[in-house]
Amino acid sequence: MLRISVLRLLGYSGTRRVSLLESSGPRHYGSGSQCTRDDPQDTRAYFTTPIFYVNAAPHIGHLYSALLADALCRHRRLRVPGTAATRFSTGTDEHGLKIQQAAATAGVAPIELCDRVSAQFQQLFQKAGISSTDFIRTTEARHRVAVQHFWGVLKSRGLLYKGLYEGWYCASDECFLPEAKVTWHPGPSGDSCPVSLESGHPVSWTKEENYIFRLSQFQEPLQRWLRSNPQAITPEPFYYGVLQWLEEELPDLSVSRRSSHLHWGIPVPGDDSQTIYVWLDALVNYLTIIGYPNAEFKSWWPATSHIIGKDILKFHAIYWPALLLGAGLSPPHRIYVHSHWTVCGQKMSKSLGNVVDPRTCLDRYTVDGFRYFLLRQGVPSWDCDYYDEKVVKLLDSELADALGGLLNRCTAKRINPSGTYPAFCTTCFPSKPGLVGPSVRAQAEDYALVSAMASLPKQVAEYYDNFQIYKALEAVSSCVRQTNGFVQ
Repeated sequence: MLRISVLRLLGYSGTRRVSLLESSGPRHYGSGSQCTRDDPQDTRAYFTTPIFYVNAAPHIGHLYSALLADALCRHRRLRVPGTAATRFSTGTDEHGLKIQQAAATAGVAPIELCDRVSAQFQQLFQKAGISSTDFIRTTEARHRVAVQHFWGVLKSRGLLYKGLYEGWYCASDECFLPEAKVTWHPGPSGDSCPVSLESGHPVSWTKEENYIFRLSQFQEPLQRWLRSNPQAITPEPFYYGVLQWLEEELPDLSVSRRSSHLHWGIPVPGDDSQTIYVWLDALVNYLTIIGYPNAEFKSWWPATSHIIGKDILKFHAIYWPALLLGAGLSPPHRIYVHSHWTVCGQKMSKSLGNVVDPRTCLDRYTVDGFRYFLLRQGVPSWDCDYYDEKVVKLLDSELADALGGLLNRCTAKRINPSGTYPAFCTTCFPSKPGLVGPSVRAQAEDYALVSAMASLPKQVAEYYDNFQIYKALEAVSSCVRQTNGFVQ
């Protein structure tokens, strides 16, 4: 049984290119100059989570993304005090075919569905103590203005053309797929059905006239950006994965859908027959938050750190930087990537009935307890497994027993009869170990504890800079164990 009372005290890729239906002269795009290390002396920092799709209720993967961003943001605020120096955004992605279809199935207007599910995300993040400074919804008027302005910039720079786009489309993932990313699985009737190789979701062959972005012109600029900024994508395996994607030919990218097929979205400026592709729409939220297209956004961009799941890496590490370069802007400062949570070794799925409700977990294990578990056990480089027994074991061991036990010992009357927070006794710890005297009581292992405590802030800061929050918490936990040994 969880001993909980102490917790209350804790504060893409492809080889097929669409034909270009109109030509333009060669354009050269710089990759921008990017600082790749977090510098506490930088005046401003902007942290973002992905905006979460409102086709289903939030799960622990959504909360994990938000917690990682929250932890990075809180650590930054500790190093650079002042709310004006740091911004932190999250929100909901509310356009697209999935929402349109889900609302029709439920017999409600799309905005009603969006209102209900977006509220669930807002309530979850408030309950979990997510310290965001802005919550954006892509159905907001300010976002429509930003997206249509961004579209206009791309159009004015000759980067959008209208052409016939043909290929596999996955409605569930809201994306087109090359032939190499489609496989065939047995369907309900026994016939083979095409599905996405990456997600397993059904795909269908689509042929329609769309607006197309000249993504193919940005292969070399993207390669230069990444090769000159080895810390632009963290952890390292994801960085090299994107570089490998960029070794393959980049096809131009469809960035709109027929309005007769997709009406729930932002219309293409000057062409009501087309709706802007949901992923372009969604990505621009990072600019909307900071005031784009007004001049004020320039004081925050590109000092931006995106925290994302590995399933949307291609959109953030290839499509988004290319779109930004096309609009004359620099790519984001850093992209922090995390892996997924499984449940008892299986992918979370409504059909399996194993989706973990984070709201229930926050109630059961307390807010601080469940935050601690996800940050302590989550390793961004690989998928992590969730089961209730693991939560109980960790919280009992590291918080209730180790930290709670230490607190009890330090406040015991025989050790601290006055119940005060004592100052460090410098006379008991001379600057040079080995000195003797009537007030010198320190031994070699005591100096080791003092040294460990003194080096802890720098060690934790380095782990945060390298997106290794789980290691930062392990370092703190190690010091707690070491201190327990000292007191005993």
